[in-house]
Amino acid sequence: MKKKLLLLPVLALFIIPVLTAQTPTTPYTGSSDDKDEKPEVFRDRLIMDVFHTFWMGMPKEVDHMKFDPGFNFSALWDFKIKSKPIAFGLGLGITYYSQHCNALLQYNKQDDVMRYYLMPENVSYKRIKLNYFNVNIPVEFRYRHSSGFKITVGARVGVVCGLSQKYRGSDPYTGVDTMAYKNLYMPNRFKYNIDVYTRIGWKFVDVYYSFQATPLFTNGKGPKIYPMSVGFSLSLF
Repeated sequence: MKKKLLLLPVLALFIIPVLTAQTPTTPYTGSSDDKDEKPEVFRDRLIMDVFHTFWMGMPKEVDHMKFDPGFNFSALWDFKIKSKPIAFGLGLGITYYSQHCNALLQYNKQDDVMRYYLMPENVSYKRIKLNYFNVNIPVEFRYRHSSGFKITVGARVGVVCGLSQKYRGSDPYTGVDTMAYKNLYMPNRFKYNIDVYTRIGWKFVDVYYSFQATPLFTNGKGPKIYPMSVGFSLSLF
């Protein structure tokens, strides 16, 4: 949480110039026909994606078919090509994923591998939650029609800032004493992430899809799982 709070001033320094930048009243003045064009309001410079994540590659014995909410927050500069419905976006973003399941993700020292361990039937628990957090640079290709219809295709390259798992319930070994802890020791994780995404919508509302091309852990050193997300987006500015 402290790392997340430290990132807020950095994002503020990035977002403030974007939001205070003036939008031209007419995107192109090369011909008299364009003088009556109305200024664009939604330029997709501040975007919030809210989604559910499907964890691809999970072990079959692990039950993870629950609602796993996440979000992505991006601030971007919108580089529009004059007289064309095409633009490019470049900026900075934060992406958060969650996963609820019935297994603990733990490190095995003997073979240097991260594995899921199913909870015994005699152990009752309230929460087993994985938190995955990264800071990234999004690059987007944008098509916006004058009617308000728009399509965005993009990619993000980021640095993994947090990977942890929370547990709340009976002691997994004794099945009696209630305990709550957060496991921050996640070796063999990928230090960076690459994902691709698309948005299709109208004006300030979009349908959102993304797929992370890099797994959470290095090859052969942990479960080969990838987050794939589906949700909706809001263009705030």
